[in-house]
Amino acid sequence: MGNTRYIHPIFVRKIVELVKEAGARPFLTDTTTLYKHARHTLFDYLETAAKNGFTRESMGCPILIADGLHGSNGQWVELESFHKFKRVKIAQSIYEADFLISLAHLTFHPDAGFAGSLKNVAMGCTTKETKLAMHSSEAKPSYNKEKCTQCLRCVKICPGEAFYEKDSQIHYQAEKCIGCGECIAVCPSGAITVPWASVFAWDVQRGLMDGFKGVASVFKEKVGFINFGFDITSHCDCMAKSKLPVVPDIGILASQDVIACDKASYDLVMEAPLYPGSELERKDIKAGQNKVEFIHSDVDTSRYWKLCEKTGLGNLQYELEIIS
Repeated sequence: MGNTRYIHPIFVRKIVELVKEAGARPFLTDTTTLYKHARHTLFDYLETAAKNGFTRESMGCPILIADGLHGSNGQWVELESFHKFKRVKIAQSIYEADFLISLAHLTFHPDAGFAGSLKNVAMGCTTKETKLAMHSSEAKPSYNKEKCTQCLRCVKICPGEAFYEKDSQIHYQAEKCIGCGECIAVCPSGAITVPWASVFAWDVQRGLMDGFKGVASVFKEKVGFINFGFDITSHCDCMAKSKLPVVPDIGILASQDVIACDKASYDLVMEAPLYPGSELERKDIKAGQNKVEFIHSDVDTSRYWKLCEKTGLGNLQYELEIIS
């Protein structure tokens, strides 16, 4: 909550109407977040969505939280080749769908660098277990004993018995952790968290490739990508506040090739002038400097695009067809 720079409901409603006209029965979906904010559980997410204008009545179709109550409902998909992990857990409702249309709001991102359809699908269509694996090579949560309220929820849900009770106290054995992320989902006090200090951009990007490959393997050719180039900010939509955009609006881009769609979006942002009063303008970015890397210095965008090409997820070469 607090962020007003997201895909506005009126655009989503129109897409729903077009899908219905094509004879399909659409539903809007997303998954719960790994971090503890307003979209961490199914109930929190639906409440947040409604406050931001997304309801069954306003959209004209059901809204489903694909990974269930706490973010663990899904199906495992094995990868034939991978960068970081050999299997991906796809959120259940997404796994069961016949077709996928990704609606992505373009932003910069501290790990992905530039967030478009690839990041949207890789993180947005997977469960907490895969999200955790994307963010951390060790894929094990951190436990802060001082924040713990001894509610025992982690003890009851942990399949690896990494959390256990002894002498009326909860104890954590990291070596027993299997990285499922269930404990993060159920902890009410924030005592169990993602080890953000161990998150590195290049490592996350490799995980994104695997996550996307897993989802893409479910849908094959039955997938489309739409990037909304409005209100493009320097950080992702997870932020609970709104910044000025970094560049003026560039329009809406669509393709069945995720890499072409994202690369075309990226190139338009790189070519665009600065938004008056924006973070980039205030920090006096020099002509020719990479806008993404100026904000997120740990990101190497050229390396990211080479990784996309190497992984074979799509084409970096594209042709823009302007539709007015």
